[in-house]
Amino acid sequence: MSDWLERYERAGLWGRVGLLGGSAVRLAASLIDKGLDRAASVTVEAKEAFERELDPNMVNAQILDESDEPFVE
Repeated sequence: MSDWLERYERAGLWGRVGLLGGSAVRLAASLIDKGLDRAASVTVEAKEAFERELDPNMVNAQILDESDEPFVE
């Protein structure tokens, strides 16, 4: 980090613009990567949940009670 600050202080206007732009691109790439990782994990969890429901040993679900009131824990 201190190396980056030294380079920033020595750089001219266009060098600073480039350094800041590169940092913004790295930040955006990191956020996109984390978002894609999360989406992939949700997809895997959904697939596993779906496959659990295909288990022939599992009893069919039944609605026990219906209510118009919101569920509160």
